Amino acid sequence: MIKKALIFFLLIFPVLSNSQEYVDLINVSYAKSGETKFRNSPEKTTVSIFDSKVLLPIVLNPKTAIITGFDFNIKNLQLLPNAEFSDLYYTRLKLGVNTEHSDKWTGSYALLPVISSDYKKLSFDDVYMGGIAILTYKKNKSLNYKFGVYTGTEASGYFITALLGMYYKIPNSDFEITALMPGILDVNYGISSSTKVGIDYKGSSEAFKFHDENILKTYVENSTLEFSSYIENNSLTKNLLLRLKAGLATNRYDVYAVDDKFDLNITPFKIGDDRTKLNEKMNSSAFFRFEAIYRFNIPSK
Repeated sequence: MIKKALIFFLLIFPVLSNSQEYVDLINVSYAKSGETKFRNSPEKTTVSIFDSKVLLPIVLNPKTAIITGFDFNIKNLQLLPNAEFSDLYYTRLKLGVNTEHSDKWTGSYALLPVISSDYKKLSFDDVYMGGIAILTYKKNKSLNYKFGVYTGTEASGYFITALLGMYYKIPNSDFEITALMPGILDVNYGISSSTKVGIDYKGSSEAFKFHDENILKTYVENSTLEFSSYIENNSLTKNLLLRLKAGLATNRYDVYAVDDKFDLNITPFKIGDDRTKLNEKMNSSAFFRFEAIYRFNIPSK
């Protein structure tokens, strides 16, 4: 029944495909780093990350759909040498619309409210508002281009990020590229009907309010870059992709006083950034990640 409903949804609503042959509805992963050193200190920590993403589209008509869903992740690490491990929580809701403007152009527009802190004492101060707008130009059935902007507030200040991306699959080949820079790049190749190998890049930018004995004093800014290679298999069932990744993360978890902010971040430049970092820098470290994706393959029309 669920499969029939998805087929109906995607056949009458080609907007979401944007030349891609699939749509990922659920993505769940768990990552663990190796020992990560603090600079100027013999102490080490590890970084554990649980991450989930859910997409729940609601069809209005053949050209327009409401896009709903959420992202949720938990990061566990020591922010200072010899400190206790801390949990940092990030919840982002998705509410927007995806509409076909013409045969070539599709637009996606969404509000992205975020709750981001250690969740020890939640308040409206932990809620931030963001938004994204992306235009997709469909060059042909194998290639599209994306142009957009992502903007919002967070504990560290106000930011604006220009987005540029593409999707390309070589015709009659198993080679595929997906990108939405500066945050996402994935290049993969199918070595068999059920197995792919690939390399990817992921950039994270988050800020978490942090309480010390229920007193709000600081926030944590995470601007980590991850580079990894992976092997993917869907032998269990065609729609369930299992990935095993190994890579390197830059581990930028910087702590600042709650009132110490920059004026404006126009990625990658920060204006009025004279903040004083309160913790030791972390070195880069290797990590492993296990990832499960529920992917619906779009039937050929």
